[in-house]
Amino acid sequence: MAVSYPRQFGKYVLLKPLAKGGMGEIYLAALGQIDGFDKLCVIKKVIPEKSDEGKAKRFLDEAKVVLRLAHSGLVNTFDAGQVEREFYIAMEMVEGKDLREVWNRCVRVRHRIPIEVALHVAREVARALSYVHTYGELNLVHRDVAPPNIMLAYNGDVKLTDFGLARSALKQEHTQPGVVFGRAAYLAPEQARGEVADPGTDVYSLAVVLWELLTGHQYLQISGLDPAAALAMVRHPKPTPPSTRAPWVTPALDQVLMRALATDRDKRFASAEEFRLALSDAIAEAAPRTDAGRVSELMHAIYEKAIAEEASERERFLKEVLPSFRAASTPAPVRTPPPVPLSRRGDGRVDDGGGRRSSTKMPKMAAPSTPGVQAVAGPNDPEARRRAKREAAFQVLAELAAGTGENEPAASRK
Repeated sequence: MAVSYPRQFGKYVLLKPLAKGGMGEIYLAALGQIDGFDKLCVIKKVIPEKSDEGKAKRFLDEAKVVLRLAHSGLVNTFDAGQVEREFYIAMEMVEGKDLREVWNRCVRVRHRIPIEVALHVAREVARALSYVHTYGELNLVHRDVAPPNIMLAYNGDVKLTDFGLARSALKQEHTQPGVVFGRAAYLAPEQARGEVADPGTDVYSLAVVLWELLTGHQYLQISGLDPAAALAMVRHPKPTPPSTRAPWVTPALDQVLMRALATDRDKRFASAEEFRLALSDAIAEAAPRTDAGRVSELMHAIYEKAIAEEASERERFLKEVLPSFRAASTPAPVRTPPPVPLSRRGDGRVDDGGGRRSSTKMPKMAAPSTPGVQAVAGPNDPEARRRAKREAAFQVLAELAAGTGENEPAASRK
């Protein structure tokens, strides 16, 4: 059955679906209760099925990890929970595209990714990985550093996302020996052999991404191969200097990449931070203009129309769609009819304002205990004070009734 949008999802409003993958579904959403104070975000959710409890556990493992992390090079995750039987995590909305989409867009429009952009992206991801690998005592490893998990914002920011396959000390579901998680083309050899991943595993995967950005070619030609042959190639790669495909790559950059791509993890950089520092030295020689501004220039060059359309859509969601949705979802307030005024009829009966007469008589006034003198409440006599108030009220009612009778037309008193 087709699902219409927008629709309520706990404290969020799902505006439209963005993607669907093996781990869950992703939606553009809004958080807020008052129009004009909404925050657009991204909801990632999974429906835990009894037949696949492992998927739900991996999703919860991801939530446990990402809620602890806070870094400018990571997509910020600020909430996690459950709505009915659906688990979710809420993340910041990055105005941009993932690196795989950027790569494909450049192919379609015949626009080469500049070397400054490639180097800046790799250095920023290395900076984020350095934070991740050394955070607390989690012993966290991403295990899925690949173009779909690297976001490029239109303003030039580079952010790593999707810790669904990450390994950490918080994991409830531990990977079984020999089980391979991750995208085959970016797996480190030890990953493909089912061995335990470490920070060097992420360094290798990032080096593959950089090699491809610099050359414009796939590092491992596994497309079209059967799974067994592809896995064998991943387990036993033959590293090739990027300069063999891209002559503009300097020898210093060649050397950095060949070390990061070493099949023996002990020969790689000891950490993502060491890889970042080596990249910085090579960048100073090969592309000194490398910065976020070059990334932003590329994004605006290839997505000029999309940037305007997406900005217009966000404005429409905030100013039209959400207010209309909330107005339709909020029940109308129950209105209490105003009290009907009572009038005194000449025959001593009460009219309810609609022409119907009641047989209820006006109460008779109680006579004061002393002729010509109203009862006075003593300061220490509660009963006397209540009696005095009651008599004063009756007196006011009698005066009002008398005034009404005098002002009515003669016909109404017959």
